[in-house]
Amino acid sequence: MIRLLTTRRVIGFVVLATAFGAVGFAYTQAGDEAKVWAHQELKWVKDAVLPSVQSVLLWGDPARGEHGMLRKFPAGYAPAPHTHPSVERVVVISGSVVVKHNGSTEKALGPGSYSEIPPNVVHSVKCAEQSDCEFVLTSSGPFAIVPAEEGRR
Repeated sequence: MIRLLTTRRVIGFVVLATAFGAVGFAYTQAGDEAKVWAHQELKWVKDAVLPSVQSVLLWGDPARGEHGMLRKFPAGYAPAPHTHPSVERVVVISGSVVVKHNGSTEKALGPGSYSEIPPNVVHSVKCAEQSDCEFVLTSSGPFAIVPAEEGRR
């Protein structure tokens, strides 16, 4: 029961943080400079590994540790199955993201939905065909996209 309440609190916090991100508000950790960005002021950059994907770094350093970013996939975009070295937490802001991990069936996640994939779990994601997908991605450590090995799919 306590674990369920804690999980609900964490999900509630992530959804609340995403709501602020959706309207363009991001606040860094204590001692850092405050950031207040309207959505139209965000500086989207192309992903070095997945050029169809765009990102806005909100806090932290994806190359070194804990971080949060907005990500945008074009409609229909689906990177190959992959893993990450750190936990990946996602809250969908717009569009529909279809997620599948080893041992699961596909699940479509609309705005406000949450996904958490542990480190080194093979998974696939796809932005549904109807519209672009925008989501908040946070991670407890460095971010990398590691292609799934044939035998692990």
